[in-house]
Order: sequence, then C-alpha cells, then structure tokens
Amino acid sequence: MANASPPGYRTGGEGRPGSLTGSAYREVRRRVLHLELAPGARFTEKAVAGELGMSKTPVHEALALLAEDGFVEVIPRSGYRVSRVTLRSARELFDLHRVLEQDAAAAVARRPAEIVALVAREGAWVRSARPVEGPDAWLDRYTRLHLLLGELAGNRHLRRALGATLHAHHRLLRLCVAADGPHLCSIAGDDTPLLDALAAGDPDAARHAVRTRLTACRERVLDALPSSDALLDANIAGPAPGP
Repeated sequence: MANASPPGYRTGGEGRPGSLTGSAYREVRRRVLHLELAPGARFTEKAVAGELGMSKTPVHEALALLAEDGFVEVIPRSGYRVSRVTLRSARELFDLHRVLEQDAAAAVARRPAEIVALVAREGAWVRSARPVEGPDAWLDRYTRLHLLLGELAGNRHLRRALGATLHAHHRLLRLCVAADGPHLCSIAGDDTPLLDALAAGDPDAARHAVRTRLTACRERVLDALPSSDALLDANIAGPAPGP
C-alpha cells in the first residue's frame, strides 16, 4: 500500500512529525479513511507492524491513539477492529460535527483579515469554474479546507475535536461515493456561503452557512449509506418483546 498520509492538518494522536508512532498513526488512519481497511475489518498489531516494516512498540502506541480518536476498536485478546459505521453513529457524528464546525467558523470570522485570507486561499477552488479532477482530489481539498477552520479557530481543544470529527466525516463521504457514484459536491454541499460569511467577518452568517450545509449533507448521506456494502450486514433489531 502507498505510504502517503491523508491531507490535512495535525490533529488527534498524530504525534510529533517524523516520529515512528506518528507515521504509523497516519498510515493506518489513511487506510481507514480510504476504505482500504473497511468498516468492521479485523487486524492484528503484528500484521500492521510487518506491513509497515516497524517494531511493535510504535505500532502499539499508534493503535492506542487511533482507538482514543475513534478510528479503531480494541478487541480484548484478539486484536483490533476498524470502527464500524451504523446509521446511528452517522447521525450522532453529524450532530457533533455541526456544533463544532459552527463554533470554529464563527471564531475564524472574528479573526483578523489576514487570518481569514488563509481560508480564502485554501478555498479558492470552491469558487473556480474549473472542476477538481476526480472524487479523491475533491475530497482531499474539501477536508483540508475544513480542517483549516479548526486550525485557525484559536482553541486547541476545538481543533483536536473537529479534526477527529472531520476525518470520520471524510470516511462517511467516501462510503457514499462507493455506494452512489462520484457525486461528492452534490452530497457534501456548497461552501461558497461560508466563504462569503468569513470574508464579511460575520460570525452569525458563518454559523448559519455551516448549519445549513451540514443539515442538508446529513440527510443526503443518511439516504446514501443504506446502499453501501459496509452496512449490508448491520443488525436491524425488531421491537422489544412485550412483558
């Protein structure tokens, strides 16, 4: 597998740049986000260490951080499992994402003009008439733009929480592409209103733009996900038996 890490700013358990633990974290997370490790897939620490050509210590530390950030789950005495995707978890993720990104966008709208200009430069492709080539390139730019909001919001706890949430959101959108074709822009929505609100320095409008886009995105994702192979074996519980 390729060793390139996913785009975006340092969040969660990525660790120090250049450290073996950080490298292992980024590579396993990349495999999870790119669905090379599918939701629910099981694997062992030994297998990952062998594939990455590392000793078990940095891999063990990386997997512990990935579990803390919600990308994998520990299976006692058996190994690890990629965090599963359910409709409940998708709904809950969107609820959290909407709150965090609204706060980040409002905070950035209050920052000095030179800070807001960084977002404008990162998001220039949104306004471009030239389409981004392919769903992978589009999703990489989209994720990078929204990670930058967390980076510039001025709150390190918000940055970390939004970063982990955005990477989970990235995986949901990738699942939608696998289920419904490469129509990412129509699923994720248009960021032009958000960029306009930031340029105007209007925190309320920035909050509204995020809320409107993510509310609509949530419905489109929840409609698309039942078509994903990752959910075909999800348990559907019937009503609880009566007394």
